[in-house]
Amino acid sequence: MRVVRETPLSLTVELGELSVTMLLDGETSMPADCLRGPEGFALAPDDLVEGCLPLPVRAFLVRGQAGCLLIDAGAGDAWHNGLGRLPEALAEAGMAPQEVDIVALSHSHVDHLSGLIDAEGGLAFPNAERVFVATEELMAVRAEPRMAPVLPRLIPLEQGDGPISGVVAVNAPGHSPGHMAFLVEGRLLIWGDLVHHPVQFAHPQVTWKFDEDPDQARTTRARLFHSVVEEGWLVAGAHLPHPGIGRLNRDGTVYAFHPVSR
Repeated sequence: MRVVRETPLSLTVELGELSVTMLLDGETSMPADCLRGPEGFALAPDDLVEGCLPLPVRAFLVRGQAGCLLIDAGAGDAWHNGLGRLPEALAEAGMAPQEVDIVALSHSHVDHLSGLIDAEGGLAFPNAERVFVATEELMAVRAEPRMAPVLPRLIPLEQGDGPISGVVAVNAPGHSPGHMAFLVEGRLLIWGDLVHHPVQFAHPQVTWKFDEDPDQARTTRARLFHSVVEEGWLVAGAHLPHPGIGRLNRDGTVYAFHPVSR
């Protein structure tokens, strides 16, 4: 793996036949009580910025001869101020929305699917004829009125499916019922919302207020952390610290995230 390009809103790494580009949709913040720990758990002052939890929002573009796959689509204009910069990030990475052939969602929360719709209410990625969504999440997408233009393009996604050659869906439930990760080239796990804040590396038992099944989310995080370390995979996540791609090390029950750099 090597970093081949970096801009303020993007970072591209090469992985065998595929490249992966982190696209920063923007940054926001959340209340400190969004992190839920066991009795005795407490955040340190360095974990907060002006009393809140910093929350970057990222999407990932996977490119190769088989096509151009966008994993997650950011928040668009549907959530917090400071988000919706995905088109700007794409431009910095040298790409246009029309070049996206396929979309796959890690799950159906607002900061992952809303960027599928542009400011005029049309398709932000008009040439993406297939939008893969976990079977368990299809109902949630169909229930969102603004997603109407996307509905004819939805395709159910299951464990082991490959949206494009070299990318395989990996079940990661807990944060949402059909939450999915994606393993790229057998080397990089793009894990959606497995982690929301770096404190969860040192304290993997800490959950997130919006985990729909906190116990399952905790179990999934432990399982995938173990797999990442044992297999030597790189990791990438929607809410990881800059630049959203890195390596995971383990010391006993404690993990640490090490961002990639040029």
